[in-house]
Amino acid sequence: MIPKRLQPLKQEQVIGEVETLEDAQELIEQQLPTFKVGKDDGWYAERRIHIEGPDGDIESKIDSKVKMETREVPLAIERQRTGWYLRPNPIHRYARSLVSFAVALLLVALLFQTLEPMFVAMGLLPKAVFGGVRFGLLDYPFLVVYIGPLMMVPYLLRLVANVKDLRRQRDFLSNEPPKPEILFLGPVMADSELECRVTFKDPQEDWQSLKIWWQVGALPPVREAVMKHLGRDENAQPPPGLSTPLPHYWEQGLSDGGGFGEDTPLMEFDAPGGLFLRPLRMMEWGGREKLKVDGGDVALQPPQPHWPGTYYGSLVSIHWELIICIERKQHGPLFWVHPLRVAHGANEPSVPVPHINDGRIEDAIRFSDDSHPVAA
Repeated sequence: MIPKRLQPLKQEQVIGEVETLEDAQELIEQQLPTFKVGKDDGWYAERRIHIEGPDGDIESKIDSKVKMETREVPLAIERQRTGWYLRPNPIHRYARSLVSFAVALLLVALLFQTLEPMFVAMGLLPKAVFGGVRFGLLDYPFLVVYIGPLMMVPYLLRLVANVKDLRRQRDFLSNEPPKPEILFLGPVMADSELECRVTFKDPQEDWQSLKIWWQVGALPPVREAVMKHLGRDENAQPPPGLSTPLPHYWEQGLSDGGGFGEDTPLMEFDAPGGLFLRPLRMMEWGGREKLKVDGGDVALQPPQPHWPGTYYGSLVSIHWELIICIERKQHGPLFWVHPLRVAHGANEPSVPVPHINDGRIEDAIRFSDDSHPVAA
């Protein structure tokens, strides 16, 4: 889907009624700053404030000031973006890539098998190549013998990866490490360094090193809010791009409705929200530093360009979090995710081109280069 072809979702809320324009401006100055992440010709999230009066609708822009979000943390952050997380087996990504190759090969084989009689009649082929394969006294179609097994390989790989993931999750839950102690050494602001002290009192023997960074992004909209603004009942047929309510998300606010079963590996639900971190669809990374296994003091640079501070809404939510990556000798890295309540900075946020992620969990924590350590 191309973003510019989609109708934007809008949520309107009356923040107050006053008598004069001066009173309206005073009321607006008490609100969180306005912001826009992205551009109109792509994916974007925006907060605007308008004044409706006798002279028409006036858009008001709040000057950037240090302000803090005071509303309650969304349920999705408490259940799905807090605590310990693992990285899904990389076989999931390889299997998904192999699916595209296998489908392309199947289409080419079908096309060639359709045109094969014409090639034989024209003398371009001495005999039929895709006619069949004989085993004993029986003939089997060429596609069943050669292409069929290749189509099954991605599913077998995903089955193996899911079994490995379940074993790792159960092993982790049976020996869960202690939580880190995090002490912030200064105010946490969107356009300033994040200074903190991380301490692990009892690091495990197989831990090799720590990496720490902070990141910001837009959370997916709440499915119930999307259905409401589309004028549909929650239990009605969803619009294209949204799934029916998934059975394991029995509480409102835990799913955006974009999952179709293939977005997530098998998860052990003894852990609230699962042990795999869901992607932030629009995001940016801040500074990253290395620490010893027992922790230490760090100062992390803010993400560039400047993002708005924490903002919680049913359609638009800007979320910040601190990530601690623990490199281990076996079973892959371990991640501690600590949500942050970040104040809006004095500098005006400007994010014309945010980083856009896929919604699949196997792409949620994936290492690339030093500037973009993960896509989470």
